[in-house]
Amino acid sequence: MAYQGNLITIMPYATGQTPYVIPLKYIRAETYSVLRSGQDIDSGRNQFGDLERHALDNFLYKVEFETVPLMTNTEMTELMSQISARYTSAVEKKCLVRLYVPELDSYVQQYCYVPDITFQMYYADSTEIKYNQTRIAFIGYGKGASA
Repeated sequence: MAYQGNLITIMPYATGQTPYVIPLKYIRAETYSVLRSGQDIDSGRNQFGDLERHALDNFLYKVEFETVPLMTNTEMTELMSQISARYTSAVEKKCLVRLYVPELDSYVQQYCYVPDITFQMYYADSTEIKYNQTRIAFIGYGKGASA
């Protein structure tokens, strides 16, 4: 399943919700990065110094991007409220994420959490706020959702 015109979709949590495709207009494309991290268990070197690897069929994904500069408070609130409305656990900031993985030229789904986000204002007056670029990431828990 090749690229289909979106990078990150937060899947619905509650009945009646729809998936939330993060609009490309909010993502600085040059900052979009995906890590597909393999895992091992009890791997190590043998008595000859050769690697004996026991790779798991369980990849962890991490996707991150920066928002575009000068997003307004209205835009940032829309983005963050759409994401948080789909948390399966608000305390963990956990959600089911469908993300585009260039290494596979395909999409995968995995439960992820959103690590703490630092919002830095660029400008504020009595009527509006504008933000500098903001890093947003989704870090995978492991297996639990299919591609």
